[in-house]
Amino acid sequence: MKAVIFKQTGEAEEVLALAEVATPVPGAGELLIQVSARPIHPADFMFIAGRYRVKPVFPQVAGFDGVGTIVACGQGVQGFSSGERVAFRSPGTWAELVAAPIGKVYRVPTAIADELACQFPLNPLTAWGLLASCNLQLGSRVLITAGHSVVARLLTAICLRKGFEPFLLVRDVAGYRVIDGASEQNLVTAATVSEVLLGLPGQLRFQAILDAVGGAATPALIDVIEPGGCLITYGVLDDTPLSLKSSILLFKNLRWLGFGVDAWLKQTSPEQLAAASEELWTLLEEQPGLLPVIGTFPLEQVAEAVAAVRSQRKPGKVLLQS
Repeated sequence: MKAVIFKQTGEAEEVLALAEVATPVPGAGELLIQVSARPIHPADFMFIAGRYRVKPVFPQVAGFDGVGTIVACGQGVQGFSSGERVAFRSPGTWAELVAAPIGKVYRVPTAIADELACQFPLNPLTAWGLLASCNLQLGSRVLITAGHSVVARLLTAICLRKGFEPFLLVRDVAGYRVIDGASEQNLVTAATVSEVLLGLPGQLRFQAILDAVGGAATPALIDVIEPGGCLITYGVLDDTPLSLKSSILLFKNLRWLGFGVDAWLKQTSPEQLAAASEELWTLLEEQPGLLPVIGTFPLEQVAEAVAAVRSQRKPGKVLLQS
């Protein structure tokens, strides 16, 4: 079968190659899936470069997420059957066929297109898990950094459905802005994160901050968290060191958590995950624009697809399709 592989870590443009590899055989508890669409995520480039928490085993098929049709079931598999369409997250999705464990597979409703379904296992579940980890009360205010991102779009939509008040911290040519997620109105603009947060009207404070950036601006975020509030770091767009007094965390009774979706899924009960999946599929059916697609390429044109990701100027995903 055709697959996009790499035999050493490095930049995707330099190490990826289309190759013929053996068709995988599903082991116990696995499904063999014929893949129809795969999104290209930043995590995929980190995996290829050897900087992701999952390490490659060479020769490694690239990719983590996808959607496709079950063609065979491994020993002991129950609840799934051949012919069903499923989304999944498992290393090696940039191939025609993938063997994925059933714990990482999600049945796809008929109304959901492949372009949405292939994105389901990462960003939608990440957004849901982030909010679930906050343990918020009705009416809680949530500040979301990297406010132009797809995850921020999803977080805003979920907040509004659950009765939370979302606010977006965004960066643009003018510096930084804080936007009211409900009204989409700009609240304040300033040159730096510290200045824009100091300029919030009415000394606005937040019960939770969901941060995809990290780095030197973190203390400024902590300054605008209510005592007893929660800061969750789920990205490292800025991984530079920062300086912070322990007393700040202590006196605020602050909860500061690191979040990865794979670890969250491991500690989430099947019942909780089923409820989250049902609500997320409903949200995506009602608001498919939450997961925009900005380009599609066949698997054979992986180089062109990578170039499209590198040059993109607006939120959305580039897909590899079969």
